[in-house]
Parts: sequence; structure tokens; C-alpha cells
Amino acid sequence: MKHDPTHRASTPGSQPRVPAHSLYGYIWKTSRKQQLVICVLTMTISPLPMAYLELQRRIVDDALTARNLRLLALLGLIYFGVISIKSALKYALNMTKGVAVEYVARDIRRRILTKAANRQSKAHTADVNGATFVSMLSIETEDMSGFAGDAFAVPLLSTGTILYVAGYLLWVQPMIAALAIVVYFPQILIVPYTQHKINRLARLRIRLTRFLAHLATLGSKPDPEAQPLGWLYIDRLYRVRIWMYLRKFLISELGNFLASTGPLIVLTVGGYLVITGRTEVGTLVVFISGLQRISDPWDELVNFYRAVSNTTVLFAMIRDKLAVRPSVAEPAV
Repeated sequence: MKHDPTHRASTPGSQPRVPAHSLYGYIWKTSRKQQLVICVLTMTISPLPMAYLELQRRIVDDALTARNLRLLALLGLIYFGVISIKSALKYALNMTKGVAVEYVARDIRRRILTKAANRQSKAHTADVNGATFVSMLSIETEDMSGFAGDAFAVPLLSTGTILYVAGYLLWVQPMIAALAIVVYFPQILIVPYTQHKINRLARLRIRLTRFLAHLATLGSKPDPEAQPLGWLYIDRLYRVRIWMYLRKFLISELGNFLASTGPLIVLTVGGYLVITGRTEVGTLVVFISGLQRISDPWDELVNFYRAVSNTTVLFAMIRDKLAVRPSVAEPAV
């Protein structure tokens, strides 16, 4: 039988191994083969948007200006070939990411079930209530394992695409490129600060959700204080999520605002250069398309940074629950 790296964690009655100390260390250990394939595929895909831009520029400046149908057909065929190659590579990438996600989800669930099976033994006192196990097995596992597919793919692909496209635009017309790229810099300062606040709220949200799940399991038992306490925690969870939305949508709309400002700079500055004869129309068209090819991966990087922060918080809380330690009360909320 083929060796399964996660098999030991699923052995009934065995002691559950605590996941690696770091989120990335655990993901790499659990899905190493898939992550290597993901890295190769992303490094192959990331230069392709630069080819799109050059082909667009050649079609406008060379084929259309010269009214050369043969050159237009040749460039169009090459463009179609690049699109086909990228689509095939993206399909393979997404399938590999999906396998990595399921590897991680399976491993986490095996560890949790092993912990649950041993929680009543002498060596493992009931330090985690049943409702917490349910939350960990369902929502928390899905959220954390879903990150595994993007852990290496998104930073490699998005950063690579931005660097290739930005370098190409700087080569074509440095002035326009520099002005357009500077537009995205405010997020470098604002996003980390805002995300730090969101992380603190995320920890509190997880604790509140776990505690509410615990209260729900006590619903059949007579406890006159359970319902008022439950309403109190529900209201607090509501306020926490509203504060998270305020910060989350601030980052999102800031990105949208800056992404809309970029084309304005290109059209005004680039239009001036076209009118004064210092650049060509094809170059301006390429810049509009190029900014979009920078905007999308930049948004993905911002969202990825948020996902890393949120998942790191979740991973630490799951790891702490799987650690063997004396019986303790549910963390204060």
C-alpha cells in the first residue's frame, strides 16, 4: 500500500501529534508534493501576462498601422496559443491546489478525532468540550484547509505577475509606469495596520462561536441562566463582526479607489505624451491593459495577506486545542 504521510494521525487510540509550530511549516509538511507542483506551475504562468501586453502592442502598432493582414493573422494565432497554454496550466494549478486543500483538511480532521477519542482517558482530561470539537471539525477545518491551496500559489503568481508586468511597462514608458505604480503604495501602510485590528477581533469571534456552540449543546438541560447568557454572547458576536466588516470593507474600497485612479493617470499623462508625439497610441492601449493586469494580482495579494493573518490566528487556536495539557476552562471571551 502506498505510504500515507497522515496515516499515523488517524490511528484509533493513538496520541494525536500536535501540528507544526508555524502555519507554513504544517502546510508544507502535510502537502509537500502538491506545493512543489504548485510552485512550478505558478512560476510558468506568471510571465504570460507580459506576453499578452507585447502582442497587443505589436497588433496595434505594427499590424494595424501597416494594414498587414498576414502579420495580424500570425500575431492573433500566437495570442490564441498563449491563451490556450495559460488556460491549461491554470486548470492543472487549480486541480493541484484542490488536492492540497483536501490533504490538509483530512489531516486536521484525523488529529481532531484522535484527540476526541482520547479526551476521557487518564492522560487526556476533558480539556475540550464536544461543541468545540464540532466547530473545529466543520467550520474551522474548512476555513484553515482552504488556505493550503493558496499558501504558495498566490504570493508566487501574484508577485511574479506584478513584477513582470511592471518591469515591462517601465521598459516601454518609464514615466507613465512610475506614476501609475506609485498609486498602490498607500495600501502598504494601511493594510497591515488595519489587519492587525481585524486579527484581534477574529480571535474573539472564534472564542465566542465556540462558546455559543457549547451553550447550544446544553439546550436540553434545565438552566435558567443559559438563555440570557446566550443572548449576551450573540449580541457581542454581532458587534465583533460589525467591527470586522468596517475594517475589511475599508481595505477593499481603498483598493478599488486606487485601482480606478491608475487608469486616470495613464489617460491624462499618456494622452499628453501622445498629443505631443512622445509616445504611440498602441503604448497607451497597452498601459490601460497592463494596469488591469497589475490591479487584479495586487488585490489578490492584499486579500492573501488578510487570509494569512486570519488563518494564522485560526491555526494557532486549533493547535493549542490539540496540545496535551491539564484540564482548563474554555478561554475567557
